[in-house]
Amino acid sequence: MESVMLRENDLELIDALQINPRASWAEVGAVLGMDPVTAARRWKRLADDRLAWCTVALGQRQLHTMSVAFLELTCEAGAAGQVAAELARQPHMITVQHIAGSYDLWTIAIAPDLAALSEYLLHQLPTQPGVTRVRTHIATRAFDLSMRWRLRVLNTHQAARLHPEPGTPAVTRPMDEIDRRLFVALSVDGRRSFAELEAELGMSARTVQRRINRLVAVGDITFRCDLARRLAGWHDSAVLWLAMPDDHLESTGEQLLRWPETRTCAAVAGPNNLLLTVGLHGVADLHGLVTRLRHEFPHATIVDRQMVLRQVKLYGRVLDPVGRWSSTTPLDLWALDSGTASTGGPAPAVPSREVGRCFAEVKDM
Repeated sequence: MESVMLRENDLELIDALQINPRASWAEVGAVLGMDPVTAARRWKRLADDRLAWCTVALGQRQLHTMSVAFLELTCEAGAAGQVAAELARQPHMITVQHIAGSYDLWTIAIAPDLAALSEYLLHQLPTQPGVTRVRTHIATRAFDLSMRWRLRVLNTHQAARLHPEPGTPAVTRPMDEIDRRLFVALSVDGRRSFAELEAELGMSARTVQRRINRLVAVGDITFRCDLARRLAGWHDSAVLWLAMPDDHLESTGEQLLRWPETRTCAAVAGPNNLLLTVGLHGVADLHGLVTRLRHEFPHATIVDRQMVLRQVKLYGRVLDPVGRWSSTTPLDLWALDSGTASTGGPAPAVPSREVGRCFAEVKDM
């Protein structure tokens, strides 16, 4: 049974952290008109109730170096649930959902390069029990993977006060093993304190802080905040495939990022060369959105549309039917490169009671 909707002050707090997921409670409280302790306490309640969470995500620079695939899977009769649960445990799968249409499941997989991704798609995924067919779409440009959208509850002035200050330009270099370990640790909770990360990673808090600041400044990582979307009025979602001339892809993708409904938007190789996933307040809203797409982008043809039946995993979080998170699989987007998936050893899911410990910190970070 679906719970009551989130309250207005909850939505304001979540929106604030969608703008700046690692903002201090003093910064958040100043914008929302409450003291830092109250802001921290309200967030802890949301986290303990599994209604909202923060995590790390790939920044645009790092995302451009990775290989991203959108997968459509057909499963044996009655096996879709079991297959979805197994895929949700794999650390390189950031999204898993049941869809209505010609395929049973729709997922997003990430690997360090096309060779590692190909090995998984050609030799491992097709042999997974219950999978009968896999259709693969390789992203050529990921405009967004559900990282920029926000509730838009706060006004423009409030939002501007929360936007993080631009970091000092840093020397770019490939992410090393320590950076990747830091990414995995932050995937459990994007608001983990430097002191907590110090204890886990075996390096000083100051070193952790410097590494995070550098990774953010160069665009290797970013942070995101999400929530049980149904309880904020976003009851449904859909996957759309569009076809258009290649010289329109960039401008269309950038414009779609400004739509409040847009979740994932990517150019893909193939005749249906733009993928768009959208959030909807209700199923009936899809028709109005399609009409708007046709009106604003007459160069585009909507080839297919599929309603999402249920979201199983979202950026590392395994969700219940309402959208609360029940466990997390620490994201290791380099797992395929290291052979983790091929040896059958995905990172273990962390139940909600364990991850909840990460949210106990109420002081400013």
